[in-house]
Amino acid sequence: MSCSNSRRSWLLGLAGIGLAAALGGCGFHPLYGNHGDGQDTNTDLANVRIAPIANRTGQLLYNQLRDRLNPSGKPAEPVYVLEVVLVETGSDLLLEPNETASRTILDITAHYKLRDIKSGSTLLTSQSRSSLSYDVQTSQYATISSEQDVRQRATKQLSDDISTRVALFFSSGQAAAAAAEPAAPAAPTAPAAPAAPASP
Repeated sequence: MSCSNSRRSWLLGLAGIGLAAALGGCGFHPLYGNHGDGQDTNTDLANVRIAPIANRTGQLLYNQLRDRLNPSGKPAEPVYVLEVVLVETGSDLLLEPNETASRTILDITAHYKLRDIKSGSTLLTSQSRSSLSYDVQTSQYATISSEQDVRQRATKQLSDDISTRVALFFSSGQAAAAAAEPAAPAAPTAPAAPAAPASP
């Protein structure tokens, strides 16, 4: 390595250290890991139980989310539960001269919410969407294979987006703030009406 290359590498390393220090001073912290305030996003994610998701596409998304949020296995004592409802539609994108579809678009929207198990309160509500297309082949087997591949990629996109948003939520400290809020007081109970006097 020449002296110029060595010096360039040293300057780049120094610049990286300076940038990290500057970001730290501005309150920047990594998305995953300990943030120095007793909060650990990885631990929070590991404490999320993923509720079963209906149908075959839901099972694919469930498995993808498990890989992202619970890589070490289901939490023994979960603190949060993630509930997901999928809405899936397919539509013809291109038509041949004989009016048969040559390409189909698969649109999947995941509506999800994160709840605190102990209080039952909803901490986060959002949705993620994936739209991918595939060719309709003359071979039914090839078409089914293409559809399965697209469905797998779509659920991967959804799981990446959902897990990132949930991680951002934990990283922001909103979950800890919500847990620290006192429970809402119970509504006052109306006094019972006086009993009617007995008939003579």
